[in-house]
Amino acid sequence: MPARSKAPRRFTTADLEAALQFHAAHVRRIQLWRRANQGRPGRWMHLGRLRPRPALLGHIQDMFGGGIYRAKLLGPWLPHRGQETFLQQLTFHIPGYPTPRIAHRLAALGYRSTP
Repeated sequence: MPARSKAPRRFTTADLEAALQFHAAHVRRIQLWRRANQGRPGRWMHLGRLRPRPALLGHIQDMFGGGIYRAKLLGPWLPHRGQETFLQQLTFHIPGYPTPRIAHRLAALGYRSTP
């Protein structure tokens, strides 16, 4: 009988902090998305590129509110490839509702704002 495939791992906010500590010397930017819908396939809304900082989760919650987020940790620029170094990608959940600005963007895309 073939082995069953595992469900994708759900990362927590603690995993994001641990990844930032692990890659601390190399992380230059954090590319951030927010899940825009609840169904499948998942639709992701790009929120921007942030610099790593000590209270990053509090900053994300203040700027964007609660929801499901995806963070891509990027390292130094590679001139020969024309892109940044990819370090790690994590999906995590922050409890609560989106900020009014994000709720307006979700409504403009045709999605309801859900936590």
